[in-house]
Amino acid sequence: MIHKLNKNYTTENKNRKLKEKYLLSYSFSPGFYDKLCSIDLYIDKNYDYELFLFFHEKNLKDFSTSNKSARIFLNLKSKLPYKVREILYDFFESDLKLKENYYNGKNMFGISDRNETTYNINHKNGYFSLNMTVDILDKNLFQSKNEIKFLKLTSIIEKWCNKLRDDFMKEYGHEKNGI
Repeated sequence: MIHKLNKNYTTENKNRKLKEKYLLSYSFSPGFYDKLCSIDLYIDKNYDYELFLFFHEKNLKDFSTSNKSARIFLNLKSKLPYKVREILYDFFESDLKLKENYYNGKNMFGISDRNETTYNINHKNGYFSLNMTVDILDKNLFQSKNEIKFLKLTSIIEKWCNKLRDDFMKEYGHEKNGI
């Protein structure tokens, strides 16, 4: 199954916005030198998630397989793990004020092979869409208690998603620590 972004977003004033039924979305698109697996995570208001992974199978013995048949689209749906739910619940119960961006000002346009990380958040205090790409992010700009809480949440989500990604990719011929 191919992941269709329009299923999870609406368009307002030519801007894409996460649908109201979701609390949060996380998207990761790899650069040329990262693990070549895109990740899209959607968390709804019941703390259920839908995770999409896209990567290529590493065919070690069958060289006749076409590139198209080596494409792997994985889709998982379930309840969030307790630890993630607990931190997410705490985050959404707090008052939240995030800046429009947290750019470092040094490499705003980046290089073409960098990865990209984005979060979209439907919070009671408003809608937030943040580019959290490492090349352009300045974590020192996260100063308030809630901004630091957001960084903790993003760290836990990314570690959890990366563990799932690594475990699944291993089943398709990728080594745990290799590309």
